Amino acid sequence: MPLIGVLLSHYWKPLLLAVLVASALAYRAILIHQRDAAQQEVAQLTTEAAALRTSNQALGAMIDRQNAAVAELKARADAAVNTMAANEAAASRQGATAEGKAEQQGRALIAASIDAASGCEGAIRWGNAQAAELSSW
Repeated sequence: MPLIGVLLSHYWKPLLLAVLVASALAYRAILIHQRDAAQQEVAQLTTEAAALRTSNQALGAMIDRQNAAVAELKARADAAVNTMAANEAAASRQGATAEGKAEQQGRALIAASIDAASGCEGAIRWGNAQAAELSSW
């Protein structure tokens, strides 16, 4: 031990300087490693962010296409509803017209006079005379 004590007492300044230089080099190596790791992480996160932006743009485009398809379906459904309503109104008018004609024909038949004295032959003659109108039902 006395040899170490003698060496330390004579060379403490160079040893201290060597320890300080080694500490500075170790600290520099740690800082460089942390900087490189941070740069790698930044590069990785930048790549991931670009991929996510691309994915979001694709998703936005897909949503736009689906919204357009939904709008088209809605327009077609609205047109079909309008067509059905128009057809229903036309059918209702035709039905009302046919009902009116049938009611008139029914009143005409109720009011029609058949010669009771001639019996069945009179009814047949009356039917033959009315055949054109009766066949239009």
